[in-house]
Amino acid sequence: MKKSYLKYGFYVWFTIVPLLCVFLDLIFSTIQPNPQYGDYTTNFDFSIINQSIYLSVWISLATFAYGLFNWINIHTNNMPSWITGKNNLTRITALNVLAFILYNVTLLVSTNVVGFNTWYKIIKSVFEHMVTPLLIIGFYFIFTTPIINSKDYFKKYSWYNTIHLAIYLFYVLLRAIMLISFPPQNQAVFTPFPYEQLDPRVVGYPLVILGVSALFVGIIVLATGLNYLSNLRNSGPHEAGPTKPKKLLNN
Repeated sequence: MKKSYLKYGFYVWFTIVPLLCVFLDLIFSTIQPNPQYGDYTTNFDFSIINQSIYLSVWISLATFAYGLFNWINIHTNNMPSWITGKNNLTRITALNVLAFILYNVTLLVSTNVVGFNTWYKIIKSVFEHMVTPLLIIGFYFIFTTPIINSKDYFKKYSWYNTIHLAIYLFYVLLRAIMLISFPPQNQAVFTPFPYEQLDPRVVGYPLVILGVSALFVGIIVLATGLNYLSNLRNSGPHEAGPTKPKKLLNN
């Protein structure tokens, strides 16, 4: 019973806190603009655009969706297994671990970190990039029970973790191409790239391609590693032998 209440509490957190972080930044970027963007975000439309170009916001919204659908499932028990199963949780956990690593490593090595220069962005960053990822890691190892052999997972399911990144990068790069190719008249282009590492005008195309490739490889490695570790947690010192789930993504 206590474990059920604990799981319920996790779902409530995953639903409410990431969404509140996004709205906190969205609202106060308009009321108290970030000096980094001048007065651009006093226009609420620009503030929305500014939220939409950052990977951390996309991960927060994915976490919100995961929490909400599983919270609903506790009461209705009618969500499909590709939403409630292990593979979807592995995806959400891997994305949050990726955000945790990227942000906190940058915080340690850089003096100019995006999202850590106003009080509301600091609050958002702490909950979005530090607290929530740690809670999701804890949740993953407390509650995941199905065992999926690492080779099976890598061959059949690891691609699932790249969908979120692929859609995000498509959006960001398409937006940047359109803004640079068709700039607004009498107005500077508003943040065509969210990160310098994605801007070929700054780092060059080879580094952009290398960085994007590293993101895809990294998320696959993280997800496969998380699945392997959860197998150890559930099967003891030796990973269980191959298991063949009946349906793709339903675990």
